[in-house]
Order: sequence, then structure tokens, then C-alpha cells
Amino acid sequence: MFTLLEMTASAQKMAETDPHGLILALIAVATVFSALVVLYFVYSLIGRLSTRQAGPSKAESRKKKAGPDDDTAAAIAMALEAELGGGVNAAIAMALHLHLSSAVHDVESGIITIAPRQSAWGAASLNFRKSPKK
Repeated sequence: MFTLLEMTASAQKMAETDPHGLILALIAVATVFSALVVLYFVYSLIGRLSTRQAGPSKAESRKKKAGPDDDTAAAIAMALEAELGGGVNAAIAMALHLHLSSAVHDVESGIITIAPRQSAWGAASLNFRKSPKK
């Protein structure tokens, strides 16, 4: 262990070597920055390893990305047309028309007004403890 005399001697030596504290500040900044860089790489590595273990395999992801072939898509489209008729297409077209023409959106001022609400939490009389009657 260092004695008090040795500690004051090293502090005086540091004060003589670096009177403005620039060396000490640079060491502190470099230490923090290097720790942040190391933590970034560690967390990045952990993130890559966890997504690699939890993610689907490449063969499964290819199957998910590939849609139905042309014959299957045509059969689905014909079945939907026979089942639902043309009313669904008209409803979708009307919804898109209203959305794109901004007929269904309200015109708002963009100003938010928040009125303060009075409650008993701020009452000064409730903040004091009631003394018992003797």
C-alpha cells in the first residue's frame, strides 16, 4: 500500500509534469473511448450470433420469398373473382380514390392545446400532516 507521503509525492510530481491536466484528460478520454469501441464490437458480435441462431435457414427463407407459380396465382384469382364478384374491386377502387384525393382526411391546424387540469395532488392543504387532537 502507498503511504500518505508517497501519494502526495506522486501527486506533486504529476502537478509539476502536467500543470494544466492535459495529459490526465487525454488519458481519461482515450480510456473511455477505447472502452466504448470494445463494447460496440462485443455487442455487435453478440447481436450477429443471436440472429444467426434464431433466424431461419437459407433454404427456408428462399421458400418464403418465392410466391406461387403462375398457374396457382391464376387459379386463386379466378376463385376470388367467382366468390367475391366485382363489388370488391369497386370498393377497393373507391377507397383508393378517396384516399388519394384527400376527401376523407380532416384539415387540422397542427396546434396542440393542452389545458391544465386541476386536481387535489397540488393542493397545499393536503401536503401537511394532520396532528392528532389531544
